[in-house]
Amino acid sequence: MKKMNIFKIILGVILFSLFSCNDMLVVSSKSLLSDDQVFNNPDSTKEAISAIFDIIGQNNSYRNRLWLQMGTNTDTEYRPGWTSGTVLSSIKSDDYFSLYNANSSVGDGYSNSGSDNPWNRIYQGIERSNLAIAGIRKYGKPEAGNDMGHYLGVALTMRAYFYYDLIKWWGDVPAWFDPMTAATIYIPKTNRDTIYNHIIGDLQEATALLYSANKPLTNMTTLVSKDAARGLLARICLSAAGYSMRPLGTSDAQIVITATPARQTELYTIAREACRGIINDGLYTLDSSFQDIFYQQCQDNQTPGGETIWQLPYKMGTRGRMVYNLGLPRDPDGKNNTVTIGGQFQVMPSFYYDYDVNDTRRDVTVVPYKVQKNSVLGVMEQNVNAGIVGFNIAKWRAEWVKTPITGTDDGVSPIILRYADVLLMFAESDLFLGGTEGQNYFNMVRRRAFGQPINATSPYDIPLTLANLQQERAFEFCGENIRKYDLERWGMLKSAIDQAENNLRALRDGTGNYANVPSTIYYKWSTPTSAPTTGERVLTIYGLQRGENDNKTVTDPTGGWTPKVWTQGLSGTSLMLSEGFITNLYFNNPDTHQLLPIMHQIISVSNGLLSNDYGYGN
Repeated sequence: MKKMNIFKIILGVILFSLFSCNDMLVVSSKSLLSDDQVFNNPDSTKEAISAIFDIIGQNNSYRNRLWLQMGTNTDTEYRPGWTSGTVLSSIKSDDYFSLYNANSSVGDGYSNSGSDNPWNRIYQGIERSNLAIAGIRKYGKPEAGNDMGHYLGVALTMRAYFYYDLIKWWGDVPAWFDPMTAATIYIPKTNRDTIYNHIIGDLQEATALLYSANKPLTNMTTLVSKDAARGLLARICLSAAGYSMRPLGTSDAQIVITATPARQTELYTIAREACRGIINDGLYTLDSSFQDIFYQQCQDNQTPGGETIWQLPYKMGTRGRMVYNLGLPRDPDGKNNTVTIGGQFQVMPSFYYDYDVNDTRRDVTVVPYKVQKNSVLGVMEQNVNAGIVGFNIAKWRAEWVKTPITGTDDGVSPIILRYADVLLMFAESDLFLGGTEGQNYFNMVRRRAFGQPINATSPYDIPLTLANLQQERAFEFCGENIRKYDLERWGMLKSAIDQAENNLRALRDGTGNYANVPSTIYYKWSTPTSAPTTGERVLTIYGLQRGENDNKTVTDPTGGWTPKVWTQGLSGTSLMLSEGFITNLYFNNPDTHQLLPIMHQIISVSNGLLSNDYGYGN
């Protein structure tokens, strides 16, 4: 049988625009080939599976809306540029979301009609998964150990992944677990606990069917493997067992745990055993260099067996805005990037000082500069002009990217699951269940962070407590679109951001935990002798570390140092860490505005079955 073109499969498997018009069209694959022809053959089934993944790179999907914009603002990252007096009508959709001020009519693609909006993009992925699941079950003879069984596991995993994202972003949503028919197009919301139970069962089935990594169908980290499904299963169980925002009547919301204590125990047990399976497989390891994780990501290294277990599958250089949105800000240099990149989200200035000075994650995760072109010297240099509010996410850098960045898409595939996350999820589950194994896995992550052998006790080992684990996950995953969902399931989104506000005040005023942070820094540039041909100057800063209180212009008068007022730095006549900056990290209570409203355009064509019931957004 000839191999079918992926775009024919996309058109043939499904032609629909969910909730886009009153005469939505659902057609089967019989317009090209019959279902039995598609799903009784591994080659054609592979094309149908590829159609599921195609959604990820589409406009107004994960490529440029969903994954990049939903994970902030938290106690570690924030959307910069908004203070008191901001004209809300002028801000973009991701700013509405970051400021917890979303409404049901935001632009930037979210309210587009037809299929071209984030809500419908996810449901397209779900429907393509449903069609593949139904077709493989009926015609494919799927079993553990054969390709058709693996493809069924992939479709089940991706459907669970899509539904989990819908729950994270919208809460209760309509749920289809069979291909749509004319009779099932319009349905009301399904309670998310029902969805959780279903996709947890799906992932348990999937893990029995999927191949392990490094097989012909799992030889890249952008492909779904057994351990990718296990990791997703653990993450979903932790969310289902934790706090979430639920409607309180039709005009308010509350943060509650809906799982019974017995169900919580079941969920944490499933999560721990899923993580145990990954650990026992022995296929993954903590990278000895924290920086190398993200360098290899930027280099498009998708070989399984390191720390990265699963990545979103973008096409290198043509889809996805990982570095463009979240990367270290950098002016065009004509070599690594011909466009300005990065800086759309930044790191809380106080968070830099929360790291231990010996923690190798700090200077990889966050830096107090951007890379600018010196118009006089014609060289690229690290610049601290933005002052105390210029701490940037630095895990992704243009100079690390394999293919030069020439537009808004850089093609760097986001990491969904790292081995460090597996170890910490095991530790968290084990802590809840009263076990003793999690302590070592928790400290393995810390040992790597401090450059210690991971399999031996170290001076940096600390007790496994919930507070310590919560802080460790902040240090490990800052910038990776994980923190917000951790805080939500712990029931501490607002309290954590409020604490960050207090930390910013203490940093500014030199009090509390930040009393020994120097109020002035000194900086200078030099050309490194190890790489004199790079054309870049390297910035050296004194005064960033606690206790660095020398006046360098006095103690080293010929060293070329320039002083800069830091913690009390000014923007015009106002402090950079002004009350206007600090108190406008959110516009509404984050706890009761965690979720997005369903866009008005979706509600208007739902046949009266959908509405927003959290007291905002209609």
